[in-house]
Amino acid sequence: MAASRLTYGINYRLNTLSSNFITQPSNENRLGFYLQDEWKPTQTLSLVGGVRYDLDTFIHPTVSPRVALLYSPTPEHRFRATLSVAYRPPTLIETHLDDFVFITLPPPTPSPPPTPIRGSNNLNPEEIVSYELSYQGWYLKHRARIRAALFFNHISQLITFTPDPMNSGGQADIYGGEAGAEFLATRWLSGFANFAYQEIGQSFTGQAQRAAPRFKYNAGLRGDWESGLSGEIAWHYYGAVTYPISAAFSQFQAFGVVPPNPRVGSYNLLNLRGGYRLWRQKAAAGYLREAELAVSAFNALNDKHKEHPLGDTIGSRVMGWLTVKF
Repeated sequence: MAASRLTYGINYRLNTLSSNFITQPSNENRLGFYLQDEWKPTQTLSLVGGVRYDLDTFIHPTVSPRVALLYSPTPEHRFRATLSVAYRPPTLIETHLDDFVFITLPPPTPSPPPTPIRGSNNLNPEEIVSYELSYQGWYLKHRARIRAALFFNHISQLITFTPDPMNSGGQADIYGGEAGAEFLATRWLSGFANFAYQEIGQSFTGQAQRAAPRFKYNAGLRGDWESGLSGEIAWHYYGAVTYPISAAFSQFQAFGVVPPNPRVGSYNLLNLRGGYRLWRQKAAAGYLREAELAVSAFNALNDKHKEHPLGDTIGSRVMGWLTVKF
């Protein structure tokens, strides 16, 4: 017999902003209605469909549908296909900004005049259309879990500052996949590994361009012994990526401004953690009280890198912890 479960609701949000870099104190009303139905025609097949209707002070109403098909041939294996549409309305800063950009250069070089930046009430919401196929399965009597997914995202109407807020006329397709596994080797040893890959095809230009590493790898082990000792080791690899940099850096080169290198090279992160549980006691309410002394090393190999061309250089860091739970 087919089963159905209906979910519905309404939400309201009032955003306010008052600052000396906007035209005036501003308010934004957001009202949303949502409806979702989960239909299970068989024991192995489920269909979930939903829709949101959103009203916003500064944009036309938006309709965001979502549908997902789930197939579970056995309780340990599940396949999922999803399609959804979502919007991001402009913020109060993007609609009411009223400010200047100042660049101060060391003498004797004269500083350029300030550049005004103005918000706009004629912005459209950003839109993303998403497609996803995924699988999750349990193996070895639930001692191992395998996950895999393929995705495709279409992005349009991005809001950018050039220098004033405006909708970019381009679009981007971001697609790729991810696969991972978690396992319990023994009572005291567990681990994980995953891999992600993505490509970006786009017609956006300037700072509207999307950028992200093409490859990411992660792997780790965790040990937790009855003696109170625990340890973790995690390795992360991030591929090289080139980020868009504001054209202002090039415009002001004549005044001594040196544009940053837009390319961030690949880097590795090795994070270590060791701990010792000093005390554990079961409370009358049933939860555990405990105290742990631990030391952790972030970027233990000291692979100095930046996560963004305008960010700080990141090196190694060692910290100690005393955690007490009552």
